[in-house]
Amino acid sequence: MNIEIQPVIVPTKGTGTQFNLDSLKFPMFPTSVPFLWQVLTDEGIPVLEGNLYMDEETYNGWSNDDNYAIDWALNEIGLQRVV
Repeated sequence: MNIEIQPVIVPTKGTGTQFNLDSLKFPMFPTSVPFLWQVLTDEGIPVLEGNLYMDEETYNGWSNDDNYAIDWALNEIGLQRVV
């Protein structure tokens, strides 16, 4: 699921307007949970991407609302969701 974000201009790649966050695994006893994030154009072309690691305390605060993880990631990267 892509989330609409404030535009991010990457001169050599285009303008990213969508954000995607994927968990790479959910460990049974997490101390660090890895995520892959991407900023995409409207056409779905990646212009930025990287990995984030959610610490155990933050992970323990996450219930069944994926917006918690998305908002955490956006804050970590310094991006803003369009509301």
